Amino acid sequence: MWLAGVLAGVAVLGPALRPGSLLSLDLVITPRIPVPSGVWGLGPDLPRRVPYGLLLSWGSAALSGPVVAKVLLVAAVAVAFVGATRLAVGTPAVARVGAGVAYALSPFLLTRIGAGHLGVVLAYALLPWAVPALLRPGDRLARTYLWALALACTGYAGGLLALALVLAGLVADRGRRAGAVLGAAIAAQAPWLVPGIVVAIAGTGVADSSRFATRADGLLGWLAVPAGHGFWRASSQVGGTGAGVAVLGAVLLGLALAGRTRLPEAWAGRAAGVAAVGLGLALASAVPGIRDMYSDVTGTAVGAAVRESHRWLPLFLVWMAPAAAQGAARLGGRLLLAVPAACALALAVPGLWGADGRLEPVDFPGGWSTASQAIRERPGTVLALPWHQYLDVSFADGRRVLNPLPDYLGGDVLSSSDPELVAGSQEAADPREPHVLPVLARVASGGRVADDLARIGVRWVVLLHEVDWEPLRSLRSDPGLRRVVADRSLELFEVRAWRGPVVTTTGRVVDVRPVVAPLAHVAPSGLARWHRPAAPGWMRGWHGASESPVGTIDLPVGRGFSWFWPACAVVIAYICTICACLRAGRALQRWNPSVPSHDKCMNKQTGRHE
Repeated sequence: MWLAGVLAGVAVLGPALRPGSLLSLDLVITPRIPVPSGVWGLGPDLPRRVPYGLLLSWGSAALSGPVVAKVLLVAAVAVAFVGATRLAVGTPAVARVGAGVAYALSPFLLTRIGAGHLGVVLAYALLPWAVPALLRPGDRLARTYLWALALACTGYAGGLLALALVLAGLVADRGRRAGAVLGAAIAAQAPWLVPGIVVAIAGTGVADSSRFATRADGLLGWLAVPAGHGFWRASSQVGGTGAGVAVLGAVLLGLALAGRTRLPEAWAGRAAGVAAVGLGLALASAVPGIRDMYSDVTGTAVGAAVRESHRWLPLFLVWMAPAAAQGAARLGGRLLLAVPAACALALAVPGLWGADGRLEPVDFPGGWSTASQAIRERPGTVLALPWHQYLDVSFADGRRVLNPLPDYLGGDVLSSSDPELVAGSQEAADPREPHVLPVLARVASGGRVADDLARIGVRWVVLLHEVDWEPLRSLRSDPGLRRVVADRSLELFEVRAWRGPVVTTTGRVVDVRPVVAPLAHVAPSGLARWHRPAAPGWMRGWHGASESPVGTIDLPVGRGFSWFWPACAVVIAYICTICACLRAGRALQRWNPSVPSHDKCMNKQTGRHE
């Protein structure tokens, strides 16, 4: 089965396995992937890639970003495939393969791979392995914790699925060991939950959640959702179109209903209940009347994690795939056994071999490397232009891509956080952004802006020759800017008035030696301005720093280290997670299956636990 799973992964990626980077919507795989700032609880970006982004970053340092990402994607498809076949226990091999194909090659997963939602992809792959344990959370607490932690390591996408499964298991168990189970499940979310809370406290903005509603128009649209369709951005949906999708989805759903009682008794009923809830939540943002309420709830900082209701669909798909295999086996006949696989392949074929062209590898133009080298030699804050969060990138065949500059350059890159779905809808909370907008307006009118950029703390300006870059060509005539790189793909300007990363109110440059992202040694000085985004919690020694009028950090008089104290809570959460993981692992090693578990240790005469 593992070989078949790997072959399925190769079939999905196809041309992506050739050398080159990957650029497609949120899929930004650069040669060197930086450590996400959210790992430390530092914004301004929402910590979406925490903590699995560490694996990508460390792997890219040892090998390269594209190699690590491609291996990870093939592995994710293989793990999903084998996991689904294991859930279809007791069925013929053909039916088990059908379950694997229906799950691992679902348009849902193919779309998420093409859109670059790596956290969702990894959570989806682990889900079938975690379902039996998390739906019976009180049986073995150590196992519950470890599977909840495994999903939490994929970020909030997997962590919320783990919590949903645990809650369903508790309801089915009528609250047995509720305190211990909830404590373990919630504690397992620490790797993403603690950094997320820290960033949220800083005031992270949230884009209009109604723009991320599941696409389900009419009866055909509703029936297409069980088939893995419904992604909010129609042009990114992978896996066929038209009435055929709805028919195939209806066939798979019908087989699943026929086979629901043949799944393992220990978790079959619970999984069916969770599947119904998952499908209902996935459709909640598309149902008139309910969708407005769902949008209101998810339009807050707390509800933003589930603003895209389509992400609940894996709770349904992880049940449907093995249940459909069981249904085919129950109805009998060799021909019928192959129906789940046939339906799944019919849905998947349009998206195989590169997710419908979205995974074609690309090479960054030479100017990008030259600009990156110049910035590494003289580090400083970079302003990324044009001012768009997403760009139609010419060297990626015109595909819309999250601005690659922050990942490509690493370090402090000031870029737009406006997805431009709704006017004025912001996605992040970099306090410097509002001060960039009037500067850009003056650039468009031909004004000089070098001094304004220096006041914000910008040392470098990278102007990509993409989309609407022509109105910004007046940067060339600004005497306060020195053009360092001029290439067909971009231009790099250095701000002459930039003095240093830390400058006192009297204009003296202060030496600063970074240790890690939330910690740096700053030489003794009076009041000084540190050119990095401000956030509540920065300190100089034991005195709090403040936010400057341009959104950077104003350090008080002092000496020694400048540090971000909320990062201490994040590090403590990581340490506690590692210790709890080791303890849970030892508990599982000591567990003897011949000894009755807690729920079975009951005196038959008294009916009480021993």
